[in-house]
Amino acid sequence: YRSPFTRRVAVSLQLLDLPYEHHPLSAWDSFEEVRAINPLARIPALVLDDGEVLYDSNAIVDYIDQLVGPERALTPLCGTARRRVMRHVALALGITEKVVAVVYERSQHAAEQVSAAWIERCEKQAHSGLTVLDSEKFAPWFAGDRLTQADIATVVMYDFVQLVNPSLLSPGAYPGLEALVERAGELPAFRDTRPQ
Repeated sequence: YRSPFTRRVAVSLQLLDLPYEHHPLSAWDSFEEVRAINPLARIPALVLDDGEVLYDSNAIVDYIDQLVGPERALTPLCGTARRRVMRHVALALGITEKVVAVVYERSQHAAEQVSAAWIERCEKQAHSGLTVLDSEKFAPWFAGDRLTQADIATVVMYDFVQLVNPSLLSPGAYPGLEALVERAGELPAFRDTRPQ
């Protein structure tokens, strides 16, 4: 569950009480095995009972929502509520992608080839997104009493940033997000998938 995209899917499945079998493969360490499932060699991938494979966390959580129906879906079906949740998810996933870009920049280049300007740009983008997400009102969740993909994507992103680039999250810098992460951390789906 170190991949925030994989964890997002796992949290969603667990919150909806949908059983699944988790294969902890890394696209780095198990490249060919992952590529045999997803030609892009990316995770997550969800293999359905009939053998069909779904790629990308967005496609997978959309499938899960369709499976459980609109009453239980973790993203509202339509209208303003759906657009708000999707906008929030896009911010959280965008922050995640910027943090991943920094990880790759630092880990895939020799020290003299690492671009400090690129890292600074990515981190500035991440901070901008974090500031906007932190300004949201959570009562107790983004959409009120109902936990949605907006909360899942945000908590998973925040935990990932804390793991791989904690300097982006100075204590007290994002109190709304800190409270959301703490609240979500009490739920088994988040607690049981928290990366180490």
